[in-house]
Amino acid sequence: MRILIKHLVLLGLAFYSTLPSLLYAQTNCSFTINNSTNIFDGTAVLPGDTICLDGGLRTYLLLKNIVGTASQPIIIINSDSKSIIDTDHFYGIKFSGCKHVKLTGTSSSTNPYGIKINRVGNGAGISIDDLSTNIEIAHVEIANTALGGIYAKTDPNCSFVATRDKFTMFDIRIHDCYLHDILDEGMYIGSSKFTGQYLQDCDTTVLPHVIHGVHIYNNIVERTGWDGIQVSSAPSDCRIFNNIIRNDSYRETPNQMSGILVGGGSVCDCYNNQIFDGKGDGMDIFGSGTMKIYNNLIVRAGITYLPDNPNAARHGVFIGNAPDASAATLHLLHNTIVSPKTTGIRFFNSNTTNNLVMNNIITNPGSYASNDWRAYFNSDLPEILFSLKNNIFTENTDPLKFSNYSNDNFDLQANSTAVNNGFFAGLNAISFDILNRPRPHNNGYDIGAFESQDTYAGEEEFAAKNMKILVWPNPAITKLFVTIHSPYPQSAAIQIDDILGNHCYLKPHLSLDSGTNLIEVSIEHWRQGVYFLYLHNDRSTSSIRFLVINPF
Repeated sequence: MRILIKHLVLLGLAFYSTLPSLLYAQTNCSFTINNSTNIFDGTAVLPGDTICLDGGLRTYLLLKNIVGTASQPIIIINSDSKSIIDTDHFYGIKFSGCKHVKLTGTSSSTNPYGIKINRVGNGAGISIDDLSTNIEIAHVEIANTALGGIYAKTDPNCSFVATRDKFTMFDIRIHDCYLHDILDEGMYIGSSKFTGQYLQDCDTTVLPHVIHGVHIYNNIVERTGWDGIQVSSAPSDCRIFNNIIRNDSYRETPNQMSGILVGGGSVCDCYNNQIFDGKGDGMDIFGSGTMKIYNNLIVRAGITYLPDNPNAARHGVFIGNAPDASAATLHLLHNTIVSPKTTGIRFFNSNTTNNLVMNNIITNPGSYASNDWRAYFNSDLPEILFSLKNNIFTENTDPLKFSNYSNDNFDLQANSTAVNNGFFAGLNAISFDILNRPRPHNNGYDIGAFESQDTYAGEEEFAAKNMKILVWPNPAITKLFVTIHSPYPQSAAIQIDDILGNHCYLKPHLSLDSGTNLIEVSIEHWRQGVYFLYLHNDRSTSSIRFLVINPF
């Protein structure tokens, strides 16, 4: 499953891609940068031109004053074979004074990364710096850096040209890249000092610039010393999606430990990401405004971080206060969180209202023995701030019927308790799952990141008697209809329990005819929630889940 999902990401199964995989011929080159050139000044390059990098090995590359337009960006691409950078410099590639530029490696099924930064001995892989803006990076591999993988920010200095009142960065796009074995952050996008940065040389504090428009998607990030992906100071049009992150935070540096971090001054949606085996939290959210965190799969967050120290807490998702104490609203929908070290969701932000926590699966949190149900969703805030609906919090994964739990395949089989039992969230409903498959499928929304696409999802078949049972409508409001198909006449019994195990309905003597049998159950005064219908015959018992919702 991991291999399958990796290939899905590499094929770019997002809703859009601003830069498709490109295969450029030599004749498209307006300029060529040979391997002995370390500094390229693009003053003579015109909007719409293509700059080609010679294949083979080169050291660092400084790209200066390359300025395209929104309608005619300048393309930088390897021309004939893979372009490789191996250096002891302070960066592999740096953008200085550039605007509307797309750096892309050629891509094929056998070689998706036409540009590779193989090693940077004293710095970062790529730096988008010196007032550069509107930069896109795609199909680049970055490895073995002494600092971060990709930086996108211009730090202010005593010239004051990069302060918030003087400069704004726009439209940073990073997609279809592979970053691995990075000493610090895989990606460090925007300044983490949103509330102010002290400049010692001129003894003053300034506000760093912000970024409007950050899209980070379809990337693979593995083995980072600090955070996998960090985005700060991004107040609008920020999306982090369809990324795979593995083994983040291996250096165990405090305050630098998460798969994805949304920092101060940011309003970012995070969705369809897969985060495995990091030592940090799966996600740290310190942003503001209304943010959606949905369709994410987070597996074993923090599980190897000081495993014998119960005070070294790590969570699937941690929601903290914004640095400027600005207000936030979180919509946590359809996430699957498996075996976090401490808690599934730790909600610590005291400046929030109207938070939605719906349709999530959280299983096997490490602190369950000491925290009981608070190991799933842990918050000291008033309950009125949250709407918690149709989440599955459980230590027992058997009823969830994951496709292959031991192989990290958390797709749902047709008879999972999560199938068709999600809450319809109205305007907040999610129309796709983590693999971009349609949601809902069949009678209702599935709980968790995956929407089972099985033809019979939500139906169950009795192995002993080959009987089939279906409940409808699902969700139900005032009446529930139970259809039972029996191959021959027989006796059975029906029992319906709520999610706490309370008996709500019992029909102990049921005579079934050969063929289809229809039973009507009045549920008009039942509480909203998940229910389980059990059908017993002389040789077997099986169950089916359904949802009751209130009409108002």
